[in-house]
Amino acid sequence: MQVTSKKSDNLTEHLNIKITPEDYKEKVEQKLKDYRKNIEMPGFRKGKVPMSLIKKQYEKALIADEVNNLLQNKINEYIQENKLPILGYPIPAEDQKEIDWENTEDFDFNYEIGIAPQVDINLENLKGITSYKITASDEMIDKEVKRIQEQYGSFSDLDKVKKDAFVMGTFSNEEENIKNQSTLRWEDLTAKAQKALKGKQKGDKVELPAGDWFKDPHTLMHALNIPHEKVHGFNAPLELEIEGVYELKPAEINKELLDKVFGEGKIEDEEGLRKFIKEDIEKQLEQTADNQLLNDVTEKLFETVEVELPADFLKRWIEIDSKGEITGEKAEEEYKKAEKGLKYQLIEESIAKKYGIKVTYDELVNLVKDLLKLQMLQYGQALPDEEQMNQIAANVLQNEEEVKRLTDQIVKKKLVNLYKEKVPVKEVEMDYDAFLDKDNNKK
Repeated sequence: MQVTSKKSDNLTEHLNIKITPEDYKEKVEQKLKDYRKNIEMPGFRKGKVPMSLIKKQYEKALIADEVNNLLQNKINEYIQENKLPILGYPIPAEDQKEIDWENTEDFDFNYEIGIAPQVDINLENLKGITSYKITASDEMIDKEVKRIQEQYGSFSDLDKVKKDAFVMGTFSNEEENIKNQSTLRWEDLTAKAQKALKGKQKGDKVELPAGDWFKDPHTLMHALNIPHEKVHGFNAPLELEIEGVYELKPAEINKELLDKVFGEGKIEDEEGLRKFIKEDIEKQLEQTADNQLLNDVTEKLFETVEVELPADFLKRWIEIDSKGEITGEKAEEEYKKAEKGLKYQLIEESIAKKYGIKVTYDELVNLVKDLLKLQMLQYGQALPDEEQMNQIAANVLQNEEEVKRLTDQIVKKKLVNLYKEKVPVKEVEMDYDAFLDKDNNKK
């Protein structure tokens, strides 16, 4: 077997492999002998079929199989020996002639190999990156304090509907087969609905088009217990029969409430509560800031790092990989769609290699266990013991898609920590509303 190679350009390698009968004849003959031992044909006993008949029926197919095996093994061997960082997989060259398996003994194969470019990245040289510390606004803290007060507050009856009242009633529309009891929050109602309900009493009926009741159609969906696909554009008349009017008296922030909600002695007063809420919100906002940093560094890398790709090879690879379903302009379009993702993949792989980012099996197991614990706590369920947790994690990690998703999650976290350490950033502190507005201010 003869193998020669040359570079078509700096990112495509041309491989020529010549295979002669001396390379495959011995194995093919051995397989023919094996076939003869086991094959039965009419008129012949098992193992006594003439070799000429065996060859006539099976030899060409066996030669094709053996030659293809030799070809693929030699290509893989060449890639491994030369430590080629390939893109996709090797494909027949454009000048490769169709093989006449019936009449050919000496085979000549031409293949192209797409080579991944070397990408050199120095994170310390990136400029113009901002790292945000997002703080909780007073409004966010006030809202959470109010939520706690309302959650532990008490209801009392009202004679009639007034601002901030809760109205319990039954919505009905006979033609639409709607009859559903619901509790209406004043703040969820449109101005038109608030005006129609104000001053009404238990037993009164109010009718409005469906779209005039709530600010958010999804609130209407839950109030009527109808499917999501039906609620948008739904504007049939709805009659509400009032069955009760209530006022919520928010719980007073005192030691008794704080001990009940957070545990005895954990938080002493309202000042301590607001501090706790602020820290909790800002801990959650760290993830938002981290995502922003990851996105900003990614965009900066795209701007500043040149990643050359073997475009012609990849377009042909797309055509061959699609088995001819994608050709010409469509292959060009598919390449353009994939180009940015492929470039980022190469950039990320280069960063991971240079800065030693990798994901271990133990890290995957621990992430699965942490996510499982969080889920159990959210639903108030008892945590499995350590042995059960490890078994659940092992089962999850048998799923390749889950492994990929969890690996990406760990890598992103490690990249953020790396960027915080290596990238020179301008640190800016702002509250959440200002953070949301910053992009609008740039426009």
